[in-house]
Amino acid sequence: MPAPRYKNVAIVGLARDEAPLIRPSAEIEARLAPALTRLKLPRGLLASLTGIVNRRLYPLDFKPSQAAALAAEKLLAAGGFDRERLDLLYSTSVGRDRLEPSTASIIQRRLGLSGRVKSLDIGSACLGFIDGLEVAALSIEAGLAEYALVVAGENSHPFLETTIDKILAEGSDRPLFFRHFATLTLGSGAAAMILGRREDYPEAPRLVASISRSDAASNHLCQGDGEGMETDSTALLTAGVTLAKETFESGAAQFGWRPENFNHFISHQVSAANTRKLCESLGLDERRLVRTYPDYGNMGPAAVPFTLDLARERGQVRPADRLLLMGIGSGLCCSLMEVAWGR
Repeated sequence: MPAPRYKNVAIVGLARDEAPLIRPSAEIEARLAPALTRLKLPRGLLASLTGIVNRRLYPLDFKPSQAAALAAEKLLAAGGFDRERLDLLYSTSVGRDRLEPSTASIIQRRLGLSGRVKSLDIGSACLGFIDGLEVAALSIEAGLAEYALVVAGENSHPFLETTIDKILAEGSDRPLFFRHFATLTLGSGAAAMILGRREDYPEAPRLVASISRSDAASNHLCQGDGEGMETDSTALLTAGVTLAKETFESGAAQFGWRPENFNHFISHQVSAANTRKLCESLGLDERRLVRTYPDYGNMGPAAVPFTLDLARERGQVRPADRLLLMGIGSGLCCSLMEVAWGR
């Protein structure tokens, strides 16, 4: 499909919610000590292989819709935005409250949005938020909507507990440990963004262009369900980085993208190894990549907007900066989106 350019889409507002519970990698390894000893695996493995020192979690029974609604309420309150003006609501989380109704409809009710809002779930694994932005932006460009709210809320706490139980179970072996290792990197968090028309917000950050590529032949490398996630981490890293490179090269051909053109890279983040390999393959300056994985873990689709909001709050992104939002989701799918931060 043609890669879209956006002429009239602005970022009206952005907010995040930080999960309240902090779980250090050292604490998780202490719980796994009997299994690590039995499997002859060294202590410190989790932090040394991933670079994740802590991850954040919501309480076990906290729903994705609750997390997303918290971020959305912060956004609506901070900007004084009238929720009655919203036309679209897209929930882009991997986690869902239940199979039906849609998590978006539950969030719509939590926020007290009117029946004129079109709400739906957009699922694309860890890529969901960027895809949600693209679908919303195309609706705004086409004149079908004036304002769109895109949200993501993830609570990995239940999957972490289930995975710890599996690893501690009698009969678990090294292959099982490493198949489930990626689940131990998951963190929790939420983010929300409102898109509107650039003509109404000429000084606001704006979407510029986006491009996507997929590799469905590799979709067996990371598979998850209500019990957790199984991953071939080595093969997934290779396939994901290869796909990201192909996607960036397509962006270079269509939009003239070059690594040095961007002031910051805002990416979905899994671990130190994934981040390093991605930067090496695409020729990106690692100093320009805003990191959140050491303190928050892998937050799935919430990671990109969460990281962007944290960079905004810290003053790392400034007017006239060019940003590249980057996401790779199991599927495999990759989407890259250019954002101009102000005029």
